[in-house]
Amino acid sequence: MNDPDAAGPSSTSGVNTAKPDPINSEFLYYSSVLRVIALALTGDVDRQLVIPWVRKLFRPEYHSAQFREKRNKYLLYLTLTLLNDECYGIFRIAPPSGPLPELQSIEHEEQPMAQWELDPMWRDSVAALPADFQYLSCAVHEFVMDCEKDHDLDVILDQEFQFFLFLARPYASLLNSDDQTKIAAWLQTLCTISGRSCSSMKAIRNDYMMALLGYVHDLRVAGPFREYPPWTTLRPLMEAAKWSAETKPITDPTGHEANEFLAALPIPQDGAFCYIALTGDLIDGAVSQMQ
Repeated sequence: MNDPDAAGPSSTSGVNTAKPDPINSEFLYYSSVLRVIALALTGDVDRQLVIPWVRKLFRPEYHSAQFREKRNKYLLYLTLTLLNDECYGIFRIAPPSGPLPELQSIEHEEQPMAQWELDPMWRDSVAALPADFQYLSCAVHEFVMDCEKDHDLDVILDQEFQFFLFLARPYASLLNSDDQTKIAAWLQTLCTISGRSCSSMKAIRNDYMMALLGYVHDLRVAGPFREYPPWTTLRPLMEAAKWSAETKPITDPTGHEANEFLAALPIPQDGAFCYIALTGDLIDGAVSQMQ
């Protein structure tokens, strides 16, 4: 397995051109979620059981390219376990001092469904759509036959979306009324990417859902979520984020981000204050001229 971080920054331009690392992003996400739900466990015994597992999975060897995927699978399994407010299965005992067994080899106990699995929001949102509702078109496949063949990852992607949706709802309800309306529209639109949609579109849906969850967790709305969702198709998140940055850059003194920043600063009694926003545009332009 090749480590995507191995390439590092360009030796000629001095600009980091490494591609985003989804495995590392996933690790950071599960880490942040565990910080919240592990501390909120009801039982003292369960909280004590989590500690050695977290220490094990955060050891340096599990950051290597060979074990990162295995580490993330265990973090996902641990996260889903703790959502039931208890440790069960392999997490009831201390982790082994040696290698962790493959998850496929573990005999799983039958457990009641977690609350997020029983949440009806997604099902109810789709059921409430009018009969003539126009579903979003596929942004990945040119031909319908290619879209129909792409359903290999439907189950895991739908489970992931259901989980993210459950986590996002309580935070979305704490936003101001204008942001609540936009986020509600986004959640409803993302919910429509369901059974008939291909796995590629479901993956794009989950990218949006994970990004949205990160913003509403901080009780703010940013990027493409400042506007209402599209009516025709959902382009990849990276393209939408780039378009949002170009149309409403953070360096715009009249923009939403600048207003939030200034509103948080103390108002001086005399004189004035200013701020400087740095952008990579000048660096990118200089690099392109050198090439």
